[in-house]
Amino acid sequence: MFIYFIFGFACAIGHHAFYASLNGKPANDQFLMLRYGTVLAFASKAGLSVAVIVAFQQRVWTTVRRRVMSIAALDSLFAATEDLIALLNWELFKNARIAILLAVFVWVSPLVVILTSNTLLVEPRTIVTNTTCPGVRTLNFSFEDTADWRKPARIDQLFEIPASLWNTTKPEGADPPEGWFDYYTAPSPSFQRTATIGAFLEQAVMRKNAQVETCGSGWNCTFEINFTAPAYKCTELASGVGSKPVNLTQESGGSIAAPFDTDILLPKGKYSYYAFTSGGEYSTTQMKDVGIGGKPISDPPYPKNFGALRTEPVVWIGYSNIADPSKPVPQNPSDPGWDTAFIPSLFACENYESHYVVTFNYTDAMQSTKVTNLTFLRPVVNTTYLPHIDADDGTADNVTANPESNYIFPQDVARYRRTAAYHSLGFMLRYFLNGTIEMEDRSLVNPVANTNAIQTKLIDPKSNYFPRPGLAGLVQNFYEEIIMSMLGNPQFVAVVWAAKPDQQSGGGKTFLPFDEDEELETAHGDDGDADEDDGERFLYPCTKSRTANMYHYNVRDLWIVYTIAILMSLVGVVFGAMAISAEEGGKVRDTLFSSIVAATRGPALDKVRWEKHDGSFLVGDDGNDGGSVHVAEDVKKLRAGYGLLARGEGFGSSVIGLSASSASSLRQSIKRGGYYYGFGLEGDVQQIRVRRGSTVF
Repeated sequence: MFIYFIFGFACAIGHHAFYASLNGKPANDQFLMLRYGTVLAFASKAGLSVAVIVAFQQRVWTTVRRRVMSIAALDSLFAATEDLIALLNWELFKNARIAILLAVFVWVSPLVVILTSNTLLVEPRTIVTNTTCPGVRTLNFSFEDTADWRKPARIDQLFEIPASLWNTTKPEGADPPEGWFDYYTAPSPSFQRTATIGAFLEQAVMRKNAQVETCGSGWNCTFEINFTAPAYKCTELASGVGSKPVNLTQESGGSIAAPFDTDILLPKGKYSYYAFTSGGEYSTTQMKDVGIGGKPISDPPYPKNFGALRTEPVVWIGYSNIADPSKPVPQNPSDPGWDTAFIPSLFACENYESHYVVTFNYTDAMQSTKVTNLTFLRPVVNTTYLPHIDADDGTADNVTANPESNYIFPQDVARYRRTAAYHSLGFMLRYFLNGTIEMEDRSLVNPVANTNAIQTKLIDPKSNYFPRPGLAGLVQNFYEEIIMSMLGNPQFVAVVWAAKPDQQSGGGKTFLPFDEDEELETAHGDDGDADEDDGERFLYPCTKSRTANMYHYNVRDLWIVYTIAILMSLVGVVFGAMAISAEEGGKVRDTLFSSIVAATRGPALDKVRWEKHDGSFLVGDDGNDGGSVHVAEDVKKLRAGYGLLARGEGFGSSVIGLSASSASSLRQSIKRGGYYYGFGLEGDVQQIRVRRGSTVF
């Protein structure tokens, strides 16, 4: 009994330990793990149940030694753990309450297996781990400083692509004269394509297979990169009907007036969107007479400002928003409320070299970006454009700006090339922004768009193509997304490894490191394969996450079940131990066939007529021996008990008290065969209780 209890308790502990070891782990081999848990639960239930069954057997014998009950009640008592119907005998609840409670536990013990099986669940859970990721890229525009379009760098057989196209003054020939230089022409076709895709997608372009390469299959990931790149700094100059825009004061010390005011915007004017972005734009025709590749026909020396980046155009945008979108908008200027139905605003944006901190997130094959910090460092070209003033400097570029000393010249190669890259990025933004949206018939229907902005997220087609609220911030964000779209094509010169910003990544495989002592063009040899160990050099801090089926162990539920079961089993064991201690000599009883035969031997029960009234002896319902055997109903009403029986006439009284010396003499008489233990009818059997110092019959 005690061993069974300890075994059941140990299996419960093992069940807990097994489930605890699975908690929070991926739900692999679910059915196998649940089977293991069920085996442990069944073993625990079996151990605790058997311990109670043994205790029940001891209580049965204690009960029949102390109580006289009907034969029917004795039948139910001995069958209580085998026949559920036996528990319905009311006499048992009067004379054998403890035994019945133990039997009830045996019947409900299967609930241990049923209830504990539901404590190990499988649930979707997001796993988050701080680790490192391969394939993370960032931008480093210092590589534009040295990018040579004549000898482009090549990584994994793919050429690096600059952001700009170039013309040159260098004549053909092996020994050109000194003083030649390359000068800027326009954004490169590759960058124009990338910027256009980003504008149409309304988000930064994602590199193909970026999530798998960076996060790994089945994972999402987040990482933060920082880099220096251009950004537009926008300043509001006017807001409200009739407001007059203030001048834009620039870092160069100059001040410039807006080229238009809010009167051209709704409600006074007819435009819902008006953008002027070409003031001071670099002319792609620097000299009138040039040959192939932009080489001037004339001989040097060339004009001083030939190819110079004189200023960076300011973006001027005026727009009107509907004051209250929840209210009907007046359809005609003569309608009441027309003058208050729209809010005109005007702002200006300058191109600044800036420091970015950007968070990238890859989730379910989708990329999202967020600029968490943006610090404006300096203007890309620190001059103030002077409109309506001719340059008259011998070039075809009629742009004048102050101070001229801040012009950036082609002879300053590194600075010029990087500024040209910044200018190319800004040019693509201005290309999309420039133009107008006009409400031609003033009835707010059929707006006339003369701008590429209508193809971007800046204009809301659901609101009759009015600009979206907060347009200045959206313009800044739009430019940021154009710049970050460069990461979608790692062949761009400025794209580098985030872990090693001084090394270009190339557009080939995930890991394309090269030996710093070798030339970039031959970084990986002819086959373009990188060493496997090189990947570790480019691991970058990131946070990986994924939603997966995980094991979840309900410790509380399991131990509620086991605590109840163990306590009930322990109580049963205690009652069983008390029953054993009540036995003379502390003997353990059982209900084996041999024990029942031994308890019913002798002539004490021979006087009972066990036959049915038809005279047949223990016959079945069908009249044949071996059928369904029944004892006569009147016999079942007889009361019997277990105790001491005399081989003669019996004791003649129900209770006899003996002294300790008399009890000793009785034991000797039992040994000589004068008395024996067994079942007998009420009046024939004397039930004993062992107490310290005496025996009571």
